[in-house]
Amino acid sequence: MRLPLILAAVGGVTLLAACQPMPPSTTIVVTPPASECIADRFQQFVGQKSPAITVPAGTEVRHYRTGDPVTMDLNPSRLNFEYDRTGKLVKVTCG
Repeated sequence: MRLPLILAAVGGVTLLAACQPMPPSTTIVVTPPASECIADRFQQFVGQKSPAITVPAGTEVRHYRTGDPVTMDLNPSRLNFEYDRTGKLVKVTCG
């Protein structure tokens, strides 16, 4: 007996899994991520030295300098502000 395959995109990651048929009464709920990355809102600050940036309350933010060690955990809604050694903002990304 061949099992059906389920292909789903969750948080930018594609999942592929073989599964058993589900009972008819089973409900599956897929919720989007709690918040989305808003890095595009801050691109106008790239190239400025020590810009004063205000982010919405509750936004997870990480500041670091180029070459500093950072954790490799993936958080799609986190804003990353990368500065060079002179204090100039060189990149705003998500992750």
